[in-house]
Amino acid sequence: MYSNNDRVSYYQIINILVLTLIGVGILTLPRDLVEIASTDGWVILLGGGILAMGIAALHGYIVKSFPGKGYFEILCLTLTKPIAYLLTVFFIIYLIGTNGFLVRIFAEVVKVMLLPHTPIEMIIFAMLLTVIYLVREGLEPLGRLTNIIFPTSVIIVLILFGLTLGEVDTSNIRPILQTPPLQMLKALDIVIFSFLGFEMLLVFGAYIDKPQKATRIGPLAVGAVLIFYLLLNFSVLLNFGPAQTENLIWPTISVFKTIDLPGAFIENVEVAVMAIWVFTVFTTLDSFFLGITILLKDVCSTKEHNYFVLPVLPFIYFISMYSISIGDVYQDFGIFSDYTAYIILSIPLLILLVMAIKKVFKKDGKESI
Repeated sequence: MYSNNDRVSYYQIINILVLTLIGVGILTLPRDLVEIASTDGWVILLGGGILAMGIAALHGYIVKSFPGKGYFEILCLTLTKPIAYLLTVFFIIYLIGTNGFLVRIFAEVVKVMLLPHTPIEMIIFAMLLTVIYLVREGLEPLGRLTNIIFPTSVIIVLILFGLTLGEVDTSNIRPILQTPPLQMLKALDIVIFSFLGFEMLLVFGAYIDKPQKATRIGPLAVGAVLIFYLLLNFSVLLNFGPAQTENLIWPTISVFKTIDLPGAFIENVEVAVMAIWVFTVFTTLDSFFLGITILLKDVCSTKEHNYFVLPVLPFIYFISMYSISIGDVYQDFGIFSDYTAYIILSIPLLILLVMAIKKVFKKDGKESI
């Protein structure tokens, strides 16, 4: 724990990444997996998770190789300054667009589940105002918050998962391995998108107190989320089966509605689930928003990131209100991710390639001497 706001511990950054990865993707992930591979969705999820762990490890290796350096500075050292400006601005656009769509999905769910008579604009605006309050304080307060949210959420969620398995039909997860291997391979990219968020390791890497351990951070965070996703997928399938799951808008919320606790002091268990989910989404939005302001600080060579908090807010709000319906939100978000996420994930590979080339030239230079 630190008294300033520019350092986070090894465990804090893992907590931040785990909660950032989960975000809003958990609401529709079981349905997406069923649409792709029916009862074999867990196989694709496992393969995609392992692949995402490998990619996250590469992100950590870059952070370890440039201790104390930010994303923009790493790009300057490897890909030249003009390219660094271009790619960093692209990353900022990616984070702004992602945050806009995420807060809109959050607002749609809250309106349906909790606040049916509240205008969606007010839900979005209230959430963004809450987010910017923490963003202005920096990364370390976010790390402290996740120290509270993460362990509490894990305990409650594990208990709730156990309660969803009261009356299930094991035949709902059979047959297995019926999906053609080629179809599974084509679906891997969709699953990897469910783990997006680990790229923030490159942005927050300069603020980790022990960058020499960075190669472990990404895989541990993705691995924890993978276990959670597998539990969620099996829980939904065991309760509903593939046919019914495919017709559910938010199967994750629906599965917790199956919990029945006669005589319990909590009448609606899904309220507790929604409370945990709200905190998780808050962490995701805060992480991305903070990343935007840190990158803008580096690009503009200013000392403080909080100068950019309010100027960025209207852009996120505009994107959140761009789509008309919840169906359009998911469609537009999918298109946006297809055009941006691949490039974002390819940038670290380009950095590693340049690092390898420079290492070879450096080695050849020493041998020639």
